[in-house]
Amino acid sequence: MYRGSCSCQAIQYEIDHIGELDADDETLSHSDTSELRVTIEKEQLVIDCAPSALAELHEANDETHHVCNTCGSVIFVERGSNQVSVEVTFSGHDVLAESHCQFVF
Repeated sequence: MYRGSCSCQAIQYEIDHIGELDADDETLSHSDTSELRVTIEKEQLVIDCAPSALAELHEANDETHHVCNTCGSVIFVERGSNQVSVEVTFSGHDVLAESHCQFVF
């Protein structure tokens, strides 16, 4: 499970699963924490907040920055038609979501 939030905690978001190739290699190899930046399909991102908490800022380079209306934290950056870049923290596997074949008899 990969999760994140804005600075004031008004917006929470998560990604159930990311593919091995979706993670930014440089971020993974140089990070001392469990935080990483991933580029995923927009449908993979689940956001939990009041609709008025999330604002859109349209940039001249065709990027849309989605930010918190309260603290101004960038939640994710939308590039192109369906790709988003988001920073998340790995918070462990959800062992009930799928079998990981840990105990095979």
